Amino acid sequence: MVVGISDIETVAVIGSGEMGRGIAAVASLAGYETYINDIDESQLVEAKEQIQWSYGKSVENGAATEAETDAAIERLTFTTDLEEAVGDADFVTEAAVEQQSVKEDIFENLDEIAPEDALLTTNTSGLNITQLAETTSRPGQVIGTHWFNPPMLMELVEVIMTEHTVDGAADTAESIIRSFDKTPIRCKIDIPSFIVNRLMRPYGEEPAWMVYRGEHSIKEIDSAMKFKAGFPMGPFELADYTGGLQVRVEAEQDHLKDDRPMSYDTEVCPILHQLYDKGRYGRKTNAGYYDYTDSDEPDIPVDAGQGFDSLLVWAPIINEAVKMVQNEVASVEDIDTGAELGGNWPTGPLKKCDEVGADVVLEKVTEVANRHTDTDKVAETLPCDLLVEKAKNGGTFY
Repeated sequence: MVVGISDIETVAVIGSGEMGRGIAAVASLAGYETYINDIDESQLVEAKEQIQWSYGKSVENGAATEAETDAAIERLTFTTDLEEAVGDADFVTEAAVEQQSVKEDIFENLDEIAPEDALLTTNTSGLNITQLAETTSRPGQVIGTHWFNPPMLMELVEVIMTEHTVDGAADTAESIIRSFDKTPIRCKIDIPSFIVNRLMRPYGEEPAWMVYRGEHSIKEIDSAMKFKAGFPMGPFELADYTGGLQVRVEAEQDHLKDDRPMSYDTEVCPILHQLYDKGRYGRKTNAGYYDYTDSDEPDIPVDAGQGFDSLLVWAPIINEAVKMVQNEVASVEDIDTGAELGGNWPTGPLKKCDEVGADVVLEKVTEVANRHTDTDKVAETLPCDLLVEKAKNGGTFY
């Protein structure tokens, strides 16, 4: 039987890197006795310093009082002893390096040490949570919790269920996240990239194909999506900022394929390979889609995208969002909340669909799909059945 929210008093976080220490800081500030564990003592020392610094910033910004942060520091215990960290924990979050094998080893250990009713969660942006759950004797109590960086500031947390997860576990996970003063959204099926990153993928990839085919320029698309459509960054600027180009190419090279629903096994746009082969991974290498040798910011003219139709980018995103509704991956509201809070988008994709009309979106999705007849992405980009139905019947999502 999984622990209920009213019974949770102690939180344990495994891993004291940027994400782990941020999650621990949030939990302790919310009033929970919090253990933070790492195999590296020096990492724990750095984590404590960084948490104290972030608490100081919270006081400066008026988000917390000095008395509240002093009390939170007192509730934190830093330890290299895993048994000490999780032996009495009600809620455990693993926030180790983003490697499936490492996380599976940790979950095997957690299963042996943590109380039998404890909820075990993993902070991951896309690894296979089902496989993690199956390393334990309590797969129904294993949940994915995808926090966004930095945890102290970002409001959204994705809660990901597997086929084994019991409803009570998901409900408890959402409840404790709310008690952290965060907003949870539920991904009901363990699909690659979950909700927000799944929407982010067509935002970056369709524009890359447009540039590769010579239909539009990088600056034209970035300008349109940033200054006209209202996104915080254009797709190419964002890829350079996050290093998404390198991640996508290396994922393809490593043959990260599985049989989970709606898996992405299609080819990467050749322009990504061209940049990758030149070592242009983004800002961290001083070059990606843009050159950062002389400036930390790309030169994107405000008016360069005035003639670009932003629906060419929006439509594949909307189609992906509608697929998630059709396949009962997530609710309409959670998908839009994820886009707005996790991506800081001007609106959610399903609200956008209602705004312009499903018939208009269908036309644009079909146009984009027709441009992929010479690639293996054509099946992926075809309009889904629910979008066709909404277009035919004049239906809306709200």
